[in-house]
Amino acid sequence: MDEQRTQAYVNLIEQLLACTDGEEPNNILQANQELIDHQFLQVMENYATWLEQQGYNNNHAD
Repeated sequence: MDEQRTQAYVNLIEQLLACTDGEEPNNILQANQELIDHQFLQVMENYATWLEQQGYNNNHAD
């Protein structure tokens, strides 16, 4: 996986994590459809694991 693509995935993940309303994630995903692939899902899983190890919690998950 190339470094630029990996950074694009991380940027997309961080944009999604910063969302404040329900419509915003959909808009971000639609604007970045070219990044949504199996590698993105792998990077997202790795990022989530890293956040968990750092002690971050998703208090919005109910």
